Amino acid sequence: MTNFEKYKDDLMKIEGTFAFDRNTRKIEICDDIDGMKCEDCLFHPETCFESDKIKWLYEEYKEPILSDDELEFIKVLSKISEKKIKYIHKTSHRVFLFSDKPPIDKYGILLDKSNYFDLSGYGYADLFPNIKFTDGLYDIENKCFIEEE
Repeated sequence: MTNFEKYKDDLMKIEGTFAFDRNTRKIEICDDIDGMKCEDCLFHPETCFESDKIKWLYEEYKEPILSDDELEFIKVLSKISEKKIKYIHKTSHRVFLFSDKPPIDKYGILLDKSNYFDLSGYGYADLFPNIKFTDGLYDIENKCFIEEE
């Protein structure tokens, strides 16, 4: 299924040009005054061209890495810990959440007891099924995996 097929009903409701809110993953009207703010748009600022939007419509639709429930869990955990959770890393049996980006080298993510929260001991090892050990570190805010540096 392409992005067009996924969002065609929403696209048909837009009069004028469309924007895609990368936070809510919804089609909005492209209007910084009455519609969505440019900084929240997938196409802003580097790819705010109609040709890039058309290319995106033809791309295969990809499910988000984190579900709404998982994002809400992270938000609640951030409030409880008083540190905003920004990164996730999984191994085969453990889930690590980070407020600061951990160092990464050619051998992987370097763990320092002070910089992560391990969810595994609390029975949450099965959370985040769309993140695999081989994916590396997931950046929650930028919605992408970070390669070794």
